[in-house]
This record gives sequence, C-alpha cells and structure tokens, in this order.
Amino acid sequence: MIFPGSPLALLLAVPLGLLALALVLYPLVRPAGHQAGVSAEAGGDLTGAASPPLAPSEEETAARAALHEVELEYQLGNLTETDYRSLRERYLRRALLAIKERHTREKELDALIEERLRLLREEDVGRSNGV
Repeated sequence: MIFPGSPLALLLAVPLGLLALALVLYPLVRPAGHQAGVSAEAGGDLTGAASPPLAPSEEETAARAALHEVELEYQLGNLTETDYRSLRERYLRRALLAIKERHTREKELDALIEERLRLLREEDVGRSNGV
C-alpha cells in the first residue's frame, strides 16, 4: 500500500506529473512544420501541386482571436446582445479583410510561380530543339 507521504508515492508522482506536463506543453513547443502539416519530403515539384497557403497575418490572427473572445464573453453573459452584434460585426469585417488580403497575396505568388514555370518550360524546349 502506498501512503501519501512515503518516498514511493513521491517516486510515482514526480514522473506522472512530468508526463502530464509534457503532454500539455507539447502542442505549444512542437516544430512549426508539424503544426501546419507541411512535409519537407514533398520535394520541389511545382507542377500539379498546390502551393501551401501563406501564414495568417497578425491582423487576421488578432481579428479571429477577438471574434472568439467576443463570442465567449457573450456566452458568459458579459455582453448585451447589441454590444455583441456590434463587436462581432466589426471583428468579422477585420478578419474578412485580412483573409482577402492574404488571398490576394497568394494569387500574386501563384502568378509569379506560373510565370517562372512557363519560362523554365520555354528554356527546356529551347534546349531540346538545339540538341
């Protein structure tokens, strides 16, 4: 039998506590590649593969966090429905604007990639015709 003040209880409690702490902190400290689901083994094949999306901007992240907080505050009863609707609309507009800006940047990046691929293909055709 293990008693609360015994050395055996301490020997069991410390490793279990450290294991629990590691499980709680792991999502916060794991490498970014694991969080985004991006594999370094994907290679450099740009044809046919969609480019990974750009990371959300600070504005987008802040607006999403504010939306979440407003929702929580409303559910807790700390905001009136009028205040909730007003704040929700404001932060929703900010988030949508930031998402739209990110989408525009992604489209510009896709266009640059497509142009570079076109140039590389033209070079390949020129080399194969010259041989």
